[in-house]
Amino acid sequence: MLVAALNCGASATQLDLNECAAQTLSQANTRELAAYRAAMQRFHNDQVLHLSELLWLDARAGACAFDVALVAGGSIQPMIEAQCNAASAQARVRDIAFFTGKVREPIASPYPVAEEDRVYGLLELLVTPTQRELLADSERAWIDYRTVACSRATYYCMSALTRTRAQQLKDSWMAEPFWK
Repeated sequence: MLVAALNCGASATQLDLNECAAQTLSQANTRELAAYRAAMQRFHNDQVLHLSELLWLDARAGACAFDVALVAGGSIQPMIEAQCNAASAQARVRDIAFFTGKVREPIASPYPVAEEDRVYGLLELLVTPTQRELLADSERAWIDYRTVACSRATYYCMSALTRTRAQQLKDSWMAEPFWK
Protein backbone atom coordinates (compact mmCIF):
# COMPACT_ATOMS: atom_id res chain seq x y z
CA MET A 1 0.00 0.00 0.00
CA LEU A 2 1.37 3.43 -0.91
CA VAL A 3 1.53 6.24 1.62
CA ALA A 4 -0.34 8.49 -0.81
CA ALA A 5 -3.23 6.00 -0.81
CA LEU A 6 -3.49 6.17 2.97
CA ASN A 7 -5.48 8.78 4.82
CA CYS A 8 -2.83 10.26 7.09
CA GLY A 9 -4.45 13.67 7.49
CA ALA A 10 -6.54 15.31 10.18
CA SER A 11 -9.64 13.26 9.28
CA ALA A 12 -7.82 9.92 9.57
CA THR A 13 -9.09 7.23 11.89
CA GLN A 14 -6.76 5.63 14.42
CA LEU A 15 -6.53 2.60 12.16
CA ASP A 16 -5.45 4.87 9.28
CA LEU A 17 -2.85 6.52 11.51
CA ASN A 18 -1.54 3.12 12.61
CA GLU A 19 -1.13 2.12 8.95
CA CYS A 20 0.59 5.41 8.11
CA ALA A 21 3.01 4.93 10.99
CA ALA A 22 3.73 1.36 9.88
CA GLN A 23 4.52 2.61 6.36
CA THR A 24 6.82 5.30 7.74
CA LEU A 25 8.57 2.67 9.85
CA SER A 26 9.10 0.45 6.82
CA GLN A 27 10.70 3.33 4.91
CA ALA A 28 12.88 4.34 7.87
CA ASN A 29 14.07 0.76 8.38
CA THR A 30 14.96 0.53 4.68
CA ARG A 31 17.04 3.73 4.89
CA GLU A 32 18.76 2.60 8.10
CA LEU A 33 19.66 -0.79 6.66
CA ALA A 34 21.03 0.84 3.50
CA ALA A 35 23.18 3.24 5.55
CA TYR A 36 24.44 0.38 7.72
CA ARG A 37 25.28 -1.83 4.75
CA ALA A 38 27.08 1.03 2.99
CA ALA A 39 29.13 1.75 6.10
CA MET A 40 29.94 -1.94 6.56
CA GLN A 41 31.15 -2.11 2.96
CA ARG A 42 33.15 1.11 3.29
CA PHE A 43 34.80 -0.09 6.51
CA HIS A 44 35.31 -3.69 5.38
CA ASN A 45 32.84 -5.31 7.81
CA ASP A 46 34.16 -3.41 10.81
CA GLN A 47 33.32 -5.30 14.01
CA VAL A 48 32.79 -2.16 16.08
CA LEU A 49 30.21 -0.94 13.57
CA HIS A 50 28.57 -4.36 13.59
CA LEU A 51 28.47 -4.46 17.40
CA SER A 52 27.04 -0.94 17.51
CA GLU A 53 24.26 -2.08 15.17
CA LEU A 54 23.38 -4.97 17.47
CA LEU A 55 23.47 -2.72 20.52
CA TRP A 56 21.36 -0.12 18.72
CA LEU A 57 18.74 -2.78 18.01
CA ASP A 58 18.64 -3.58 21.74
CA ALA A 59 18.49 0.11 22.66
CA ARG A 60 15.68 0.73 20.18
CA ALA A 61 13.72 -2.25 21.48
CA GLY A 62 14.10 -0.99 25.05
CA ALA A 63 13.19 2.59 24.26
CA CYS A 64 10.12 1.57 22.29
CA ALA A 65 9.03 -0.93 24.96
CA PHE A 66 9.03 1.99 27.38
CA ASP A 67 7.05 4.20 24.98
CA VAL A 68 4.50 1.42 24.41
CA ALA A 69 4.15 0.87 28.17
CA LEU A 70 3.01 4.48 28.52
CA VAL A 71 -0.01 3.76 26.28
CA ALA A 72 -0.42 0.01 26.86
CA GLY A 73 -3.66 -1.44 25.64
CA GLY A 74 -4.88 1.66 23.83
CA SER A 75 -5.75 1.85 20.15
CA ILE A 76 -2.85 4.27 19.77
CA GLN A 77 -0.31 1.61 20.85
CA PRO A 78 0.61 0.32 17.34
CA MET A 79 1.13 3.88 16.10
CA ILE A 80 3.31 4.83 19.08
CA GLU A 81 5.43 1.70 18.65
CA ALA A 82 5.88 2.30 14.92
CA GLN A 83 6.66 6.00 15.43
CA CYS A 84 9.24 5.20 18.10
CA ASN A 85 10.94 2.59 15.92
CA ALA A 86 10.89 4.90 12.89
CA ALA A 87 12.34 7.84 14.81
CA SER A 88 15.04 5.58 16.20
CA ALA A 89 15.91 4.29 12.72
CA GLN A 90 16.12 7.86 11.42
CA ALA A 91 18.42 8.78 14.31
CA ARG A 92 20.56 5.71 13.63
CA VAL A 93 21.19 6.90 10.07
CA ARG A 94 22.62 10.11 11.59
CA ASP A 95 24.57 8.04 14.13
CA ILE A 96 26.18 6.03 11.34
CA ALA A 97 27.27 9.30 9.77
CA PHE A 98 29.05 10.17 13.03
CA PHE A 99 30.67 6.75 13.17
CA THR A 100 31.96 7.12 9.63
CA GLY A 101 33.14 10.68 10.21
CA LYS A 102 30.86 12.05 7.49
CA VAL A 103 29.07 14.43 9.86
CA ARG A 104 30.21 16.81 12.54
CA GLU A 105 27.42 18.91 13.95
CA PRO A 106 28.02 21.97 16.03
CA ILE A 107 27.26 21.23 19.65
CA ALA A 108 23.99 22.91 20.60
CA SER A 109 24.43 22.46 24.32
CA PRO A 110 27.75 22.38 26.13
CA TYR A 111 26.24 19.97 28.68
CA PRO A 112 24.18 17.36 26.80
CA VAL A 113 24.79 14.72 29.48
CA ALA A 114 23.43 17.02 32.17
CA GLU A 115 20.29 17.67 30.09
CA GLU A 116 19.78 13.98 29.38
CA ASP A 117 20.26 13.13 33.07
CA ARG A 118 17.83 15.89 34.10
CA VAL A 119 15.09 14.76 31.71
CA TYR A 120 15.62 11.11 32.64
CA GLY A 121 15.37 11.93 36.35
CA LEU A 122 12.20 13.97 35.91
CA LEU A 123 10.59 11.29 33.75
CA GLU A 124 11.53 8.63 36.28
CA LEU A 125 9.45 10.47 38.90
CA LEU A 126 6.32 10.44 36.72
CA VAL A 127 6.01 6.80 35.74
CA THR A 128 4.81 3.64 37.44
CA PRO A 129 7.29 1.15 38.94
CA THR A 130 6.90 -1.16 35.93
CA GLN A 131 7.45 1.71 33.52
CA ARG A 132 10.44 2.87 35.60
CA GLU A 133 12.01 -0.57 35.20
CA LEU A 134 11.53 -0.41 31.42
CA LEU A 135 12.99 3.09 31.41
CA ALA A 136 16.06 1.91 33.35
CA ASP A 137 16.50 -1.06 30.99
CA SER A 138 16.29 1.21 27.96
CA GLU A 139 18.80 3.64 29.50
CA ARG A 140 21.33 0.86 30.14
CA ALA A 141 20.93 -0.43 26.59
CA TRP A 142 21.31 3.08 25.19
CA ILE A 143 24.48 3.73 27.22
CA ASP A 144 25.97 0.45 25.96
CA TYR A 145 25.11 1.47 22.40
CA ARG A 146 26.52 5.00 22.74
CA THR A 147 29.74 3.71 24.30
CA VAL A 148 30.45 1.36 21.41
CA ALA A 149 29.09 3.58 18.63
CA CYS A 150 31.33 6.46 19.71
CA SER A 151 34.35 4.41 20.75
CA ARG A 152 36.38 5.68 17.79
CA ALA A 153 34.67 8.99 17.25
CA THR A 154 35.22 12.40 18.70
CA TYR A 155 33.30 14.31 21.32
CA TYR A 156 30.84 15.25 18.59
CA CYS A 157 29.53 11.69 18.48
CA MET A 158 28.99 11.41 22.24
CA SER A 159 27.39 14.84 22.36
CA ALA A 160 25.13 14.21 19.38
CA LEU A 161 23.96 10.81 20.59
CA THR A 162 23.31 12.17 24.07
CA ARG A 163 21.25 15.05 22.65
CA THR A 164 19.32 12.52 20.57
CA ARG A 165 18.62 10.43 23.69
CA ALA A 166 17.42 13.48 25.64
CA GLN A 167 15.03 14.31 22.81
CA GLN A 168 13.90 10.69 22.64
CA LEU A 169 13.02 10.80 26.33
CA LYS A 170 11.09 14.04 25.84
CA ASP A 171 9.25 12.57 22.86
CA SER A 172 8.18 9.58 24.98
CA TRP A 173 6.03 11.79 27.15
CA MET A 174 2.76 12.72 25.44
CA ALA A 175 1.35 14.83 28.27
CA GLU A 176 2.27 18.38 29.21
CA PRO A 177 6.04 18.90 28.92
CA PHE A 178 7.65 18.58 32.34
CA TRP A 179 11.26 19.34 31.43
CA LYS A 180 11.03 23.09 30.88
